[in-house]
Amino acid sequence: MSPLRRRRSTVLPWLDLNSLRFRLTAGVVLASALTIGGVAAWLNWQLQHSLLASQQIAVTDLSQRFREDVSLYDTTMPTQAAVQKAIDQRAMGDTAIWVRTADEAMWAQSETLRMGSWQAAGLTEFVRTLPPQPRVELVTVGDRSLALCVSPFDLAGQDLGALYVIKDVTQARQTYLAMMRRLVVISGSAVVLLATLIAVYVGRSLRPLKSLSRQVMGVTAEALDVTQLKLDQAPTEVTELAQALDHTLDCLAQSWMQQRRLLGDVSHELRTPLTLVQGYLQSTLRRCQTLTTAQRDGLETAAAEADHTIQILNDLLVLTRARMGHLQICAEPIDLKPVLLAAVMQADPAGDRIEADINAAPLWIRGDANALQQVFVKLLENALNYSPTDTPVIVRADRQADQAVVQVCDQGRGIPLAEQAAIFQPFYRVDVDRSRATGGTGLGLAIVHTLLTQMQGCIQVQSAPAAGSVFTVQLPLTPGE
Repeated sequence: MSPLRRRRSTVLPWLDLNSLRFRLTAGVVLASALTIGGVAAWLNWQLQHSLLASQQIAVTDLSQRFREDVSLYDTTMPTQAAVQKAIDQRAMGDTAIWVRTADEAMWAQSETLRMGSWQAAGLTEFVRTLPPQPRVELVTVGDRSLALCVSPFDLAGQDLGALYVIKDVTQARQTYLAMMRRLVVISGSAVVLLATLIAVYVGRSLRPLKSLSRQVMGVTAEALDVTQLKLDQAPTEVTELAQALDHTLDCLAQSWMQQRRLLGDVSHELRTPLTLVQGYLQSTLRRCQTLTTAQRDGLETAAAEADHTIQILNDLLVLTRARMGHLQICAEPIDLKPVLLAAVMQADPAGDRIEADINAAPLWIRGDANALQQVFVKLLENALNYSPTDTPVIVRADRQADQAVVQVCDQGRGIPLAEQAAIFQPFYRVDVDRSRATGGTGLGLAIVHTLLTQMQGCIQVQSAPAAGSVFTVQLPLTPGE
């Protein structure tokens, strides 16, 4: 079984836009940010409305009390003097009051309009140009904020013009803006803190899924029947998912077992009649002297194909027995040199394409001589099949620490890096067309890997396109006889 591996981001996991963690975190944080932002905006509107209302009420109230003061003073002094006295009493450093007659002449005014700070800020010039239309509002002049109340002014039924009351509320406005800045900072900090807490919480909540993913990714075809997914304190949905995956793995294990059993049975049942057919063909070729050239060529082709098919069936039986645990490997001390030389002679009977370079002998290992010879024959035949006929294949044997190391080097087309991890899988062929031309089935390297694993050995490949390949076999050394 070849699990489909999804490429993961090398950055932080929650930065993966397709991850469930990122989507959950982003969704909750966005909802929280909108909520907090909405609350902050509502508070901003409420504070601004309260500021406007309070200042409007203040100047309106001041205007009303000014009228009351004028009515009181008017009984003891002239009207203009009464107005001026009321202005002097009610006007302060941040408040300006004046009365303008119908012909827009300044009838009485507070000293505030003559203050240097008001004149420097342009407030005096601004307020002197205000029209007499009645209104209550907040206005901005430069960097100053003013609460303005303009209303008709009459006394004892006599129209005296328009009453202007202005209060400098810049300080209150600045206080309001400072509160807004603090509110924005607090809201932003709350969103960041909330995002961090949510990311941590979501990450912890998804740990069972990650554990489940790691367990499933570690499942191999050989371990399907013994794999049991385990989760501790997982949510109900994740537990149900694990149970569904366990059921799926059980079904796959049964199918895999049936497939291996069928493959072994078919290989075994076909090998016997094919062996008989091959025997009859060889016997006919040896004994019959009356065959025509065409008949002999046809029988020789049939015998070769039968031999090739029997070899494929033998390879399938080896793989099937190994995966079912029925492959018997004899483990005894053997010298690697004679096994290696026998494999060279079998793979290259003419002795003109393989060069042997054995630098250390004897090399005692524990294994099965027949199985090892089969390993090296397949490696050598693979190198010969995929190398130009005018280039040699070199086999080296040496000792490295406590390991016997055998290298098979060719100058063939090489293997792309992306495919080097898969060449030891059954039926895998890098170049299908070339494999068909050379008779390759994709079983040779799988047999090599399986037999070496049974003898506690390993195999590695180093290759590059157009640079050839080097297959390195390592086997643990053992004391010789």
